[in-house]
Amino acid sequence: MIFNSPENPQRTKLVFQKLPVHMRRRVMSHNAKRMPRRLREAHQMQMEKSGLPPRSKRPSRKYRRRAQNLLLEYNRRKRSKRWLETHIWHAKRFHMCEKWGYKIANFSNDRGFRASYRAVARHCMMQDISYYSCIELIGPEGTLIDKLKIHSKEQLSFGARMYLEGSREGSLIFYKRNNSPVGVVTFFWRPRGQGIVRSLWIWVHPALFDEILPEILSTFGFTPGEGLESFESEESGCRINSLRNSFNRFRLRGPLSVAVLSDTLKLPQSPGHALGDKVPWNSLWYQEPRNENCFGDQREFFGGIKTLNSPGQMPRASVVALTVIDPRFFLPEKRKKAVLTQDDWRKVLQVPEGVSDSPLWDSQVRERLKAEFVSNNEINKFRAENAVPGVQNDSEFDQGIMAKVPVILVQSPGSSEAEKSIGFSSGLDIILPSPWGLPFWIAFMYRCARPIGLREYQSVIFENLSLNSPEVHHPDTSAYSKEALETKNQMTEAYFRRPPNKRINFTKFSISSPFFCEWNILVKEWTNGDDVRVLRTPAVLQALGSALEGFSEGHRRQRRKIPSSRDSVNLSDASLDQSLLVPIRIKILGRGRPKKFAVVCTPTDDDLTSRVPVQALKPDPLQRKRKILMKNHKKALARAMRQRSRARKEKRPENPRVDIQKHSEVMRKMYLPECKAVRQSCDREVMGYLVQGDFCFTESTGLGWGYVVLKSLINLITRKTNLVLVRNVQSRQYRKARIDIIK
Repeated sequence: MIFNSPENPQRTKLVFQKLPVHMRRRVMSHNAKRMPRRLREAHQMQMEKSGLPPRSKRPSRKYRRRAQNLLLEYNRRKRSKRWLETHIWHAKRFHMCEKWGYKIANFSNDRGFRASYRAVARHCMMQDISYYSCIELIGPEGTLIDKLKIHSKEQLSFGARMYLEGSREGSLIFYKRNNSPVGVVTFFWRPRGQGIVRSLWIWVHPALFDEILPEILSTFGFTPGEGLESFESEESGCRINSLRNSFNRFRLRGPLSVAVLSDTLKLPQSPGHALGDKVPWNSLWYQEPRNENCFGDQREFFGGIKTLNSPGQMPRASVVALTVIDPRFFLPEKRKKAVLTQDDWRKVLQVPEGVSDSPLWDSQVRERLKAEFVSNNEINKFRAENAVPGVQNDSEFDQGIMAKVPVILVQSPGSSEAEKSIGFSSGLDIILPSPWGLPFWIAFMYRCARPIGLREYQSVIFENLSLNSPEVHHPDTSAYSKEALETKNQMTEAYFRRPPNKRINFTKFSISSPFFCEWNILVKEWTNGDDVRVLRTPAVLQALGSALEGFSEGHRRQRRKIPSSRDSVNLSDASLDQSLLVPIRIKILGRGRPKKFAVVCTPTDDDLTSRVPVQALKPDPLQRKRKILMKNHKKALARAMRQRSRARKEKRPENPRVDIQKHSEVMRKMYLPECKAVRQSCDREVMGYLVQGDFCFTESTGLGWGYVVLKSLINLITRKTNLVLVRNVQSRQYRKARIDIIK
């Protein structure tokens, strides 16, 4: 306590300055109770010396009201937006947002933006993605594969041989029957059993669910069955179950993901052992010899997982089923960091047959798991009956009274880019039955997994640069259009909340659309095309990438090298649609970091050899008109105020009020006029936009990714250069950047 005392002459900082950055709060300056308890007394003494702030007036009673029944209040709030099982835990620590019909954690209250990157690069980060929806298809294997063929294209389909055994999770772009893309979905099959009937789980992002489910129902000709969550088709003999909100799914990423899981998950010695008169689900399930043999294989395989030093050592996208003990009986006394075992980094596991079969596929098991869920209150009663009450003796309980929970682990391979470290952002997903989300979440928190929200995971995608993810929506999908329009409205409202003298004049900066990527206008100006489509053909992407790599800035001798006929794109090929959008990555050469909505421009010959240009200021033809309109509006308001005052004195009806809403709409259109041209809006020709950009920690430079029109990219290749100019919407400074293709 001497160290914490303000009389200590060796102290050179205030008490709250000794806290780490993420724990500091402004409210500490006038509320000592926001300090940690061990520092509270010293902080209070320092506040008294400097003068305590005046006590605020006691608030009215109505601001201190609380619901008599919190559970009823929570249920009322859930009616409009669904809560995840970890909602209350997140609501205390995260900024929450409403998306896709859920209340989801957006970003943490902790200050410090690099902590999430450190977690995914060196430790373990975790995100609750239970808002993903699961669609279950049941029917003959051949029928399921034939019907689903129409929804896959240019990639391995649902019936690929590597996925049929159920030991791997697949991913593909789901297409509608009219060949328009919807988005990326993941799936895995139930391992083969006795009979021809198979089960398939398709995991769908909530932004895509309302498009994908009707397409599948229409393809199979399903008719409503038991309720609105079940459909069946007599013609095909198939059945579909919407398992939305039936599972919890947590995403763990980082090299310590295996350590966190192996320290948290404990497998029972005997799968069917139970005490008492009640017969739990596991006693019935493991009566069958096949299921008991699978448990033995899973136990042996999990022992091999514990010896790994990275999730990348597991087979790519492997699916592993386990039956574990209730983690509440194995919580450490305080949070401790999970550590890796020092083993051979070259060790790679192989998934044996039977390891992927899980009781979670059985609907009766899922229902019994809900009914047999043990509350924290019941577990505390067990602890109170001990000779020495407390949590320190939890591991001494007989495993027969501990609930057994089936879980599924799904490996995520991480980045495969040459510029990234091997297995960067690799990890594991854990799938849990519905009522068990919070107990497992808290158990992972005790192993120092760092929780993140939507915003932090977007930065992980940016560092990873893997576009084959359900979180990434491309410009030719409906999900992208909805999200882009929502972002435009939010940023427009934020723009007009600023005072006029603090708003950037985008007209003078030659930015025709600062908050929205006008793909339709850009494609039409380059090729006279009407449709926005993204290039996904691997052969064409590979040819474009090989052509650009020949002009690398780091290889001066190869910079003017003409691409070989094997790699070059045939410009005269009539089948090559030049109106397609090509996914590209740009890397800033020198200073600067690109931002969202930045324009990618074609450089002139002088730009390649001289200094980076600056966009010339453009006159704003509406500036004077805005000032006159605003001046007249203020006069009209003052005149109306005088007329109302005079009318009240004379006791006669008031004149109609000035329409402020109409004036606001007119002013908005004059500040942000409708976009009519993009390609020639700047001093340099616009090729495309950046969808995401910032400083990249893995490459220590400014990085961004987006799309450009194929015709503009071919023109760049014919000039034998891979350099472009990038300019943010809030700047007139162009930046040189190297462009690559995201394959």
